[in-house]
Amino acid sequence: MTQSHRLAGDLLQFNVSQLLKERTEASRKYNIENAVITVDDLGLVLTAPLRGTVRLVKAAGDVLVTGTLSTTLQLPCTRCLEPVEVPVTVEIEETFIPITDVATGMHLSLPEDVDDTTLIDEAHILDLTEVVRQELYVSQPNQVLCREDCLGLCPRCGQNLNFGACTCDVSEVDSRWSALLALKDNW
Repeated sequence: MTQSHRLAGDLLQFNVSQLLKERTEASRKYNIENAVITVDDLGLVLTAPLRGTVRLVKAAGDVLVTGTLSTTLQLPCTRCLEPVEVPVTVEIEETFIPITDVATGMHLSLPEDVDDTTLIDEAHILDLTEVVRQELYVSQPNQVLCREDCLGLCPRCGQNLNFGACTCDVSEVDSRWSALLALKDNW
């Protein structure tokens, strides 16, 4: 039986102690409406809270978390570096492992290759924050444009050409291109 909960606030942390006591395949569904996480250390800026749904399912001794979360990131335009708001959706599918037995409180032996971000702590709190942060980082688009016809920056003076032409002398050729220009002249 799936229980549904509403989560509004700034944490992506779930107490799974009761879920861990239930039978395999028991689940909880959480509607996330206003979660905020810190991503500025990743070079990202969230301009909207995270919204979506996550489902926690008890597996043999673990908890499988699946879900979809959406937000808006502010990223620099690839051509002119102006900020652009980009909607992003992340899909989550991760297994979390408890470090203590919910019935006895005894520490459990963990696999050697376990990722610390997927551990359920001693208080049986499953923290989804770092998994979501990593998903947001890898889900950002490779190329972001403020508009399709973005003119970018002048390679000499840095003027944003979308706001007007620069005053650089275009007849002057960058010396790094001289070998190619010599080939062109000989062609």
